[in-house]
Amino acid sequence: MKFITYNARNFREIEYMRYLPEKVKTEIDIVSKVIPFKTNNYVTDYLIDWENYEDDPVYILNFPNRNMLTTDQYNRLTKALNDPSANGKVNKTIYDIRMEMNPHPAQQMTNVPELNGEELKGMQHKYKDIVLFFPSQGQTCHAHCTFCFRWPQFIKDLDMKFSMREIEKVIAYIRQNESINEILFTGGDPMVMDPATLKKYIDALIDAKIPNLQNIRFGTKSLSYWPFTFLPRHNEEAGQILDILKHITDSGLHLSIMGHFNHPNELETEVVQEAIRNIRQTGAEIRTQAPVLNHINNRSEDWARMWQRQVQLGLIPYYMFIERETGPYNYFSIPLADIYRIYQEAIRETGSFAKTVTGPTMSASKGKVQIMGIVTNPTDGRKYFMMQYIRHRDYRETFKPFLMEYDEKATWVDQLKDVKAPELVG
Repeated sequence: MKFITYNARNFREIEYMRYLPEKVKTEIDIVSKVIPFKTNNYVTDYLIDWENYEDDPVYILNFPNRNMLTTDQYNRLTKALNDPSANGKVNKTIYDIRMEMNPHPAQQMTNVPELNGEELKGMQHKYKDIVLFFPSQGQTCHAHCTFCFRWPQFIKDLDMKFSMREIEKVIAYIRQNESINEILFTGGDPMVMDPATLKKYIDALIDAKIPNLQNIRFGTKSLSYWPFTFLPRHNEEAGQILDILKHITDSGLHLSIMGHFNHPNELETEVVQEAIRNIRQTGAEIRTQAPVLNHINNRSEDWARMWQRQVQLGLIPYYMFIERETGPYNYFSIPLADIYRIYQEAIRETGSFAKTVTGPTMSASKGKVQIMGIVTNPTDGRKYFMMQYIRHRDYRETFKPFLMEYDEKATWVDQLKDVKAPELVG
């Protein structure tokens, strides 16, 4: 299957678009000026139910709509676009709206490490044992998720991209920091890189024989958006990619493919299931993660079905995330109390092997904070969220349960109030 990209310039060429109202296509035109928009022919031909596109989870995952901007933002942008004398005002309006959408949540810019006084702008080092590497050639995706918390990676005008090519600096940094045992290739999507580029990075890491490096991860949506990446019967490069994965495991390093699946429908095609089998035959494991998203996977039955299907296919459910407060956050966010109930009801319906999932979890500024439950003080009936950091900038602060005041409308940890000890005694 030939890879065909659709974006804001050519999406009207998609066969199914001829059946959609012009109003819908106009909304895509307008909103995609703010939110990065890109999809492909596998997504459009294999994953979307076009007869029910308005409610189809993969359609919403790929195609922007006007509700992903606030009413004020949409009206301001529409007005600027319709004003023939606006000129530079359009670009300024787009920029202003993007700045209102919290382009770098959880203080990501503070995670950039230094090597001998030089900032390594293509890396993040937040937790002591793992570094994130953003290879320059992997800072795009086969398709862009409308909720993506790293949407600034795809916008040149913002100049906020994490990226670098100098793998030798990455190696030097890992060697200097003996607590690091893991590197995560992320982006964007590192699986958009051609095999020769990917091999160059991997060979350098393996040949360096860094004693403290034990694990390699790839964060990728390619299994959902372009599983042909791992199908040699469709293209020669897929065989080379699989050879690289096998080279990693043969070298003695542990390899995990972090598969992003947002809905069980993404697991049901024959090509994705074949791709999964091919990856597993290299000795790599596949762990799965996704955020809970309004309009896409906000039902417990979706999560239960997805985790059960993943286990059947040999995948390991890993993280249930809470959508970060960035981009079209108001459209996708769900109150924390509702998310916990979705998790609770879903996990009850799964078998033992799906209990590997950790959630619901927020990637906040201090670290990954998990909602452990909602508890009630028996003396006065007041409710609290019980939480813990499963990852923290200071590793000594992990796995210490604490309480925060219950708020049925809160959608992020920063909206909750700390609990003082006297409150608990009634």
